[in-house]
Amino acid sequence: MRKNKRYVAKHQRVLSKPRLFQDPDAWFRRPWGKYLVSLLATLVAEAALALFLLYGPIAFFRDTLITSAMSTLSHKYYATTFYSEETIQKVLAKHKVTNLTTKTEADAIDTGERKDDINLKRITGRGYVGYVLEISNPAWVRLGIPSNFGTKGQKIPLLIEDYNAIAGINGGGFDDPSGWGNGGAAIGTVIIDGVMIQETWQTSSNIIGFNEDDVLVLGTYSKEEVKDLNLRDACEFYPFLIINGEPADIKGDGGWGIAPRTAIGQRKDGTVVFVVIDGRQLSSAGATIKQLQQVMIDEDCYNAANLDGGSSTVLYHVDEGGVVNSPSGSDRDGMRFLPNAWLVIDPEGYEPPQDRPPYDN
Repeated sequence: MRKNKRYVAKHQRVLSKPRLFQDPDAWFRRPWGKYLVSLLATLVAEAALALFLLYGPIAFFRDTLITSAMSTLSHKYYATTFYSEETIQKVLAKHKVTNLTTKTEADAIDTGERKDDINLKRITGRGYVGYVLEISNPAWVRLGIPSNFGTKGQKIPLLIEDYNAIAGINGGGFDDPSGWGNGGAAIGTVIIDGVMIQETWQTSSNIIGFNEDDVLVLGTYSKEEVKDLNLRDACEFYPFLIINGEPADIKGDGGWGIAPRTAIGQRKDGTVVFVVIDGRQLSSAGATIKQLQQVMIDEDCYNAANLDGGSSTVLYHVDEGGVVNSPSGSDRDGMRFLPNAWLVIDPEGYEPPQDRPPYDN
C-alpha cells in the first residue's frame, strides 16, 4: 500500500528528533544553555571541594569545624551531621584546655596606686582583628545586669546608659536554646555589690569576679568557698587562661574552634584588661582559645579568663562613638541581649540602678 506523500511528510516532522538533540552543540550556542552548563559545573566543583575539605587529607578544616561546632550550645549538629562520634572525640582529644586547678593569690596584685587612665588600642593577629581596653584603676570595673534579670537581657548600649558607664564588654554565659536565647537566664553564680543574687545549681562555680580589694579572682570554688571570697561582683564562665602568672596547658587550638572572643585580665599593678576579637567576617575570622591566651600573655596579664564569645562579643565605649568592634549577632545591629556585662564606671559617681537586684526588694 502506497503512503500518501503528504501523510509521510507530516509524520516525519513529528517523529524526527528535536533540533537540539540533532545538534548537541546548539545547547552551548544558546545563552541559557551556557548558563545551565556553567551552573552545573560550579555545583560539581563546589561539591568536590566540600568533600575534599570535609574528608580529605588536610586535617585543619575538619578539626576547625568540629571544635568550633562542639564548643557551642546549639550548633553541634554542624559537626555531628558530617562526622561520627568516634571521629569527633578523636579530634577533641587533640585540641583541649587542661583546666587550671589553682586559685588566685590576691596578695600578688598591687592595687595601692590608683590612676584613672583608660586606653583603647587595636590589635591584629593571624586571621583576626581585635581591641584592648586598659583600665588602670580596677575600682572602675563593675558587673552590670539587666532590669529584667532572670527574664530578659539587655543590649550593652542600654546597660551602659542605665549604669552611667563609660565603657563595657559582655560578661558570662546564658542559656541559649537553638541560638535564640534572650539573655535572661544567666548561667551560674552572679554577685552584684557584694550580694549573691543568683547561686549556681552546680556543686562548684567557675568564678570570674572582683573582691572588695579590687583584685580579679579566678578559680573553681565550692559554694561554701565562694561565700568566703569577699566578692563584690562576679559571674561565671571558662576556661581560665592564666592564674597567678601560670598559663593553662592548651593542646592544639584548645578545642573551641575559631570564633569571636571576649576576655578579661589583670596585671600585677592592678590594671584591668578587656579584650575583644572580631570573628565570622571576611576581615576577621576570629581566634582560637590558644590565640586568645597569647594575647593575654602579651598584655602582661597575671590573671586572665575567657568570657562568653561568639555572637555575644561586644565592646562599647562612649567616648569612641559607641560600639567599637564589629559584633556578629543576627540582629541588625549585630548585638545580642546579655545577662550581664563588665562595665567601666567612675566609682565616685556610682549610683546602681534601683530597679534590679539587689536593690529592687
